[in-house]
Amino acid sequence: MTYKIYEIRVKNPKSLNVYDKCLELNKLVYQLVKQFPWIEEKNMKLQMIRCCTSIGANLCEGNGQIYQAKELSSLNVSLGSAQELRYFLDTSLQLGYINSQQFRQADELTSVIIKILITMMKKLKSNEVA
Repeated sequence: MTYKIYEIRVKNPKSLNVYDKCLELNKLVYQLVKQFPWIEEKNMKLQMIRCCTSIGANLCEGNGQIYQAKELSSLNVSLGSAQELRYFLDTSLQLGYINSQQFRQADELTSVIIKILITMMKKLKSNEVA
């Protein structure tokens, strides 16, 4: 797809509803990992922080792209990071680092973000074909 200069517009990821949800998830994950044992300091704790920050960071990177394929690719990375975070949440619950209420809160928010990302990706794909 070729763009003319007047068709290019600056997008603001902060205007997306999912942006606020990503920030909320970051805050929640940072609070959760504070209670992890010292053995996880350089392991699961850091990986969970990387996952949750990657979701929002890639959302913003993709939203700032001119080309839909690049935006779609960034959203796909966000989606992968969200799924990876779900694995670490399961593991955290299994190891007793978080309780079931904390797990549910984080997992439900992650699930909402995943659904929004998939919806955004479907919309981009349908615009690509049109």
